[in-house]
Amino acid sequence: MHLPLMTRSLTRARLLRLAAAGAAALPVLHLAQGAAHDATPLPASPVATPVGPPAVRRDAKSLSAAEKKAFTDAILAIKAQPSPWSADLNLYDQFVVWHRDAFTCDLMAAHMGPAFFPWHRMYLRLFEQQLQAVDPSVTLPYWDWTVDDETESYLWRDDFMGGNGDPDDLYAVKDGPFRKDTWNITIFDDTDDERFPFLIRNLGDGELAPDLPTAAQVDTALGLDTYDLAPWNEMSDPTVSFRSFMEGWRDCVPQSCASDPADHPKCPGSHDMHNRVHLWVSGEMIFAHEGGHEEVKGPFGTMAMNSSPNDPVFFLHHANVDRLWSVWMGRYGRVYAPESGAMHGHNLHDHMWPFSEIGMEVSPAMMLDSRDLGYVYDTDQ
Repeated sequence: MHLPLMTRSLTRARLLRLAAAGAAALPVLHLAQGAAHDATPLPASPVATPVGPPAVRRDAKSLSAAEKKAFTDAILAIKAQPSPWSADLNLYDQFVVWHRDAFTCDLMAAHMGPAFFPWHRMYLRLFEQQLQAVDPSVTLPYWDWTVDDETESYLWRDDFMGGNGDPDDLYAVKDGPFRKDTWNITIFDDTDDERFPFLIRNLGDGELAPDLPTAAQVDTALGLDTYDLAPWNEMSDPTVSFRSFMEGWRDCVPQSCASDPADHPKCPGSHDMHNRVHLWVSGEMIFAHEGGHEEVKGPFGTMAMNSSPNDPVFFLHHANVDRLWSVWMGRYGRVYAPESGAMHGHNLHDHMWPFSEIGMEVSPAMMLDSRDLGYVYDTDQ
């Protein structure tokens, strides 16, 4: 069975349209209580301290052909394995479900709040562990989208993530390991009326995200010395809050979880940083049988959905976001706010969903040093 969930959810695609107008065999990460920084001890969990030097996550463009294949093969392998946590899901799709349902309004576990960074850090590490159960040589690479920002980049070649969508076939990805008829999508947003069972990309097309974030914008983010500030949501001032600037919501109004879908937040500002990358990969397009939408050029591709991990490039994108958080902490220290006052799951010592549901009692306080999780980046000091 799936984990229990609330019913109302904020969908990324809806928000952006409004804005434009076997368990025992798998490793489970447990953190030693002493690993937390400035944290009171959490309820007891089985203790396992990382053994040996930390693994190094590398720039994806530095991977050899054999390393790229090992990485994509491991992804394909867990897509074919049953989830140890939900009997009706495969292991890869379990992660898609968790990310999709993290947008549930009564949870809002992973976005529009301070836990954006620590939630995704735990999520990526757990995903990486499942890949390493298939092939211990694999680590999660990152895509530096400030450098490799073209549609002809190494990333989109047949030997790695596969290319752009075919405009003559609903923008379906037709090459690479995750091509149509090889990579089947079965998890969809609740509001997705199309439910196409294949990856959809339209790289850089449309008005919302015609280009990717720049190095200058990253420098601006890294110049902000405040991790986050009240009201601890999408309204936090992005000119002050590093988290808010990096997540990428702009000029929002405080209506995140109103019961009426028409009252979901409107963010008329630009879509930047993390959000912009999702939209750039996704693109905008018009399907003839739907007729498009008034607010934007048309419906969105896979990476704009709450179920965006259906596109494996999601993990390379978020590894880069996680890497930049490590760079920020290298400048300002392993600090986090708030200790209290935010939604549950976003305060320093809160247990984070869904990890708390599968026996992993982890908090933002325990995510402040990637070495405690057993990895570093090739750009870390």
